[in-house]
Amino acid sequence: MDQSKKTLVNPETNAYNLSGKTHPRTSVFVAKIYLKKFDVVEVHALGDTISKAVRMAEQLQRQNYVTIEKINTYTQKFEDNRSKVKIIVTLKVTADGKKRVNEEIKQ
Repeated sequence: MDQSKKTLVNPETNAYNLSGKTHPRTSVFVAKIYLKKFDVVEVHALGDTISKAVRMAEQLQRQNYVTIEKINTYTQKFEDNRSKVKIIVTLKVTADGKKRVNEEIKQ
């Protein structure tokens, strides 16, 4: 079996571009890494990945890590005349969430 290498996630901006291939638990974990570095995180998702982004944001809010500040949707146009729906979910970390993220994520 081919095992994938683990890489260190070090976000440079507060925009987390969610991939459709990412497992839901992994996306929550990566979002926590973003929350450790930034107090406000924007989760970007296109097309079918929108439901994953919303589920992840709701899960983090239910667990009191974040509050959902804003949800924006629009149609993104591409150069080859395609268009897809895009969502941007803005998350703001809570005081308790920041403390818990710092305890959980040791980077």
